[in-house]
Amino acid sequence: MSFSVSHTEITQRCLQLAHLIADDLATRQQSNGSFPLPDFYAKAFAANLWDHIDRDKYRINIDRALHALTCAPQDGSYHREFIEYALLDMPGLSQQRRTEILHASSNQCPDVANWQILGLINRQSCATGIWDTAVGIAHYNFIRARYWRSPTFLDRSRSFSAQYHAFCTTLLADSQNRPQQQMAKTATRLIADMTGSHGYANLIGRGAGQSFGAVCALFTLLKYGATDQASAILRHLEIAFDKCGSLPLNLLPPVPLPPNPGPENPKTPGWYSYNRHDDYLAFAGYWLFKTANLAPVKTAITPQPLPDQASQVFLFSSGHYHAQMALCGEQCFDYTTAPVIVSGHGEKACLLLPPTGGEQDSPSLYGPATIPLPALDGGDVARFISAKRRSSNHVEIAFELAGIKGQRDIIFSENDVTIKDQIGNTQSEKANLFRILIDENLELSQKSDTEFAAPKVGVTITSDHPLTLDKKDAFSAAGAATRITAHGANCATLKLRWEDQE
Repeated sequence: MSFSVSHTEITQRCLQLAHLIADDLATRQQSNGSFPLPDFYAKAFAANLWDHIDRDKYRINIDRALHALTCAPQDGSYHREFIEYALLDMPGLSQQRRTEILHASSNQCPDVANWQILGLINRQSCATGIWDTAVGIAHYNFIRARYWRSPTFLDRSRSFSAQYHAFCTTLLADSQNRPQQQMAKTATRLIADMTGSHGYANLIGRGAGQSFGAVCALFTLLKYGATDQASAILRHLEIAFDKCGSLPLNLLPPVPLPPNPGPENPKTPGWYSYNRHDDYLAFAGYWLFKTANLAPVKTAITPQPLPDQASQVFLFSSGHYHAQMALCGEQCFDYTTAPVIVSGHGEKACLLLPPTGGEQDSPSLYGPATIPLPALDGGDVARFISAKRRSSNHVEIAFELAGIKGQRDIIFSENDVTIKDQIGNTQSEKANLFRILIDENLELSQKSDTEFAAPKVGVTITSDHPLTLDKKDAFSAAGAATRITAHGANCATLKLRWEDQE
């Protein structure tokens, strides 16, 4: 039997973890105020964290960080919005010193929701007159119109990311503006639904599994009283820190940072070209400290299943598993062509079908081979066209392979998930269907050429067409994976079935 964790216990554990991160950052900081790895905004959030925890203890670290920020080049990659946000919330920093650090730099203002909301919050914090207020109201209305599709924040105008939905929600939850807080409260219910008892708050869309989204989800869930879900996230953060001696960038594979981390290193899963370890470490410490100072709420939110008309996200839960899909997006790491599935619930939950795709704009682990859609032997991978919710348990995906239209139907039920791929006759070449990635830690065993088993989670995998397994270039956000393919087929059905446990 499990018992709910109290608000006080969660805040105490968050404070302890924030202190550990503060010490870790102080150890990592170099004499010139920077960190060993490249960073965009780590110095600002680290200085903020040190200033809040113990200004006297970390005085040298704070001074070094602020000096490094002052000397930092303000080029096209300068994260003005992030840096200003951290400095505005730094009690020991004067306005004059903040101005010296930021110089006359301009906001980046990319067409991305979280950057836009950061800019809004910063503007509201510095507002001094009617003109500033009017501009703030106009900016807020622009954000609502472009990115808000209740109960979801879109990452970009046509894409969803659980991680950046959590960040947008957290920024507004921490705002002093009541309408913004109400938006955050509505959006937090979706985070509670996605987190459940397994504690993986950001499994779909850009940044899947990263600590960045986890700490944001933790903050807003506790802010609105969802203590069970917040506790489940915190458990993952603590386990990851204990295993790694630091908080890893990605929580799905809690492994220590390799000597040469980056998108080309197979031992750095979940790392895209824009990721920075020290950025995420300092960012996590900042939000953990803020979470530790949240007061209990009298009325907690309750998870509410998404209505059928919510077109951006699909969720399905049974007594055996929890499945999620992002049904919209522009790039392969936005939409979910194979469901992300967590087998089991609570502390026994583990990934079965991990987040896949990943960034491909820059060199990374995530090439075409990581996209779980049909392909031809020559290497051509199907192009995603659309994903639609047909009912509360049925998702239909349309794709195109070598000019031929195809369709994937995914049907969810209490004990099984059925995936059916079909494509028109490709004449001389038949397609390789499914190409579904299974987390490598599950160690599949073969029973026949059409049946495999994952004894660790009590799952049997069967097909009406012979299956093959391979691990070539099979990477997910959780690390190495095993690919399941039906070779030389135009139509095949794959079934994942959970056996009832006594």
